[in-house]
Amino acid sequence: MNKKTEDAMETYNKKLIMLMSLLLINGISYAKVKSITLRRDFEQSISKENMVVTFFYDAANKDLMRMYEDISKTQRYDDADVVFLKVNAARKDLSDLAQAYGIVHMPAFVFFYKGKRLSDNNGNMVILTGSVTRDQLESCIDNYYGDEIERYIAHKEERKERRIARENESWKPYFYPRDIFVPGYDPAERNLE
Repeated sequence: MNKKTEDAMETYNKKLIMLMSLLLINGISYAKVKSITLRRDFEQSISKENMVVTFFYDAANKDLMRMYEDISKTQRYDDADVVFLKVNAARKDLSDLAQAYGIVHMPAFVFFYKGKRLSDNNGNMVILTGSVTRDQLESCIDNYYGDEIERYIAHKEERKERRIARENESWKPYFYPRDIFVPGYDPAERNLE
């Protein structure tokens, strides 16, 4: 190859590496928060999923939004498939959604379990309003979903262990060990003449 071709290949490789790095970084830093744009999407999301935390907001509170997205990346919540939604109640087509769920003050965090709004032991709907801290939101999630999260993770681990055990059993007939042990034959006594 000539010098010009080598330079072109080097430039191409650098661009390819930069592109792959950006894709990897974006994949890692992608928040697990789903933005709701239609009422139908919201209703489908809460009806399909077991545990849903919904963030209703009307103004761009970047710190609260960042905190919510960070919490959604928590490994424990990810393992339990907790779904995090955000609804911009300032949008004309979604403002009635906040009213339908009785949200008066923004921002608000509303919790759903198996398609229904979560309520506490007294029958009151579980809702956090105002600028809450990370600890307050995590403790509320752990308080109301904690047992279910633990059960879900344990069940998931059980299924994984059963699947691994089945896979381990399925390949055993095809495994041929490198050294076969034959009683009465010691490999140290071999004579390779």
